Amino acid sequence: FAINHGVVTTPLVIATSVLNQQVGYIGNALLNISTVVSALLLGATVVHALGLRGGVLFGMGFYCLYAGLFVIAAVAKDAVEVQWVTFCAGSVCAGIAAGVLWTSQGGYFSRTVDLILEQEPESDRAAISAKLAGQFAFVYLGFEVAAKLLWAFLDWVGMQGWIIAIIFTLIGVGSLLLQMRARALDTAQAPAHWTSKVKAAAFTWRDPVIFLLGGLNITFGFCAAFMNGYVNANYTSKQLGSFAVAMLAAFTALTAAVMSKLFGPLSARIGKGPLVFLGSFCFLCIPLSIFLVGCCAGWGWWLVVLYLLQGMGRAIFESTNKGVFADFFPRPEDSVGAFANVMLQVTLAFALCFFLSGSFQGRTLGLIVAVLALLTPLGFLSAKWLRHMQAKRAADEAKMRADGEGAETEGSSEDMESNSDADDQANSKEAQ
Repeated sequence: FAINHGVVTTPLVIATSVLNQQVGYIGNALLNISTVVSALLLGATVVHALGLRGGVLFGMGFYCLYAGLFVIAAVAKDAVEVQWVTFCAGSVCAGIAAGVLWTSQGGYFSRTVDLILEQEPESDRAAISAKLAGQFAFVYLGFEVAAKLLWAFLDWVGMQGWIIAIIFTLIGVGSLLLQMRARALDTAQAPAHWTSKVKAAAFTWRDPVIFLLGGLNITFGFCAAFMNGYVNANYTSKQLGSFAVAMLAAFTALTAAVMSKLFGPLSARIGKGPLVFLGSFCFLCIPLSIFLVGCCAGWGWWLVVLYLLQGMGRAIFESTNKGVFADFFPRPEDSVGAFANVMLQVTLAFALCFFLSGSFQGRTLGLIVAVLALLTPLGFLSAKWLRHMQAKRAADEAKMRADGEGAETEGSSEDMESNSDADDQANSKEAQ
């Protein structure tokens, strides 16, 4: 899974610097829009039809198709019309893949936590989810680092982009075949109608927590699109060269992989809240560098600071954030819908930023990132308070029901005693 993701998602990072810039922006936006549609309309159907593992394989297959169409777009470097058709079509395939893949992966994650708890019933679910999320993010991001470094190296030695893209596509197909060895896990729910995901999402929207927790998802999505689109196209590729785009993207993923390995155990010790705050601060520092220190013209290799901040924020998104949603929505019937909403929030933010990148300047996009980052901690605190109040209200209602049942039982006992006394008196009179 991690190998496939690493090699077939590299086009998302380099599209705006390798292809026509407008093609890259619109293609990446279409990818995220189709991800939303796929997550809502295809995710549940595919998961229930193929199982969690089958859903993962389905998504990986469409990812490979995306990589193959990117090869054609890269070959047609001077034919913009061909780029429009192939890259946009491939982006739609990638969106279909992502909507199903991450819905399946989120359910697979929660089911894995359930299985571990069955083997270790004395363990704490929050601690297990934090540890597992950290391990997953480390491996997942580690292979992404390797893939992007490989692309940067091959580009640096002079290999043509379309040849590199072919190599990456073949690696993606190989990883798809290897993924078939994974353990088959199924959801505990009955098969669902194809509209069930929309209904489940709408049902989840009744709980304000799903929106209050969405701050980090939306901030990460918008900030990542800002970096992959605007910063890569206007600063990194022009100041350092096209190879630096993949290399610094690898540095971001490497930072995320290393830090997620540290953040997993740390969140189990100090809680996930402080790390959510830290992730928001990292994303906030990226636009602040524009407003306060005049980023980014002439920065050269100092641009690495932005990628470092993005990597630290992403580490928390990939590890701690998954654990947060698993903790707030622990029931199996809620987890798939909750993780689908995670994908929904992230991809909408991605798409909006890519669409806006063609019209707005960097300061405007940076201002949006800053506002989102500032709102994220407030949303998290509000979600915790709301869950606390819901739990308190449920406990009070349970206590009232218990007291009511106790009063009824006591009243019944008194009635029985009164009836017994009356019977004794009647029997005594008859005896007399």
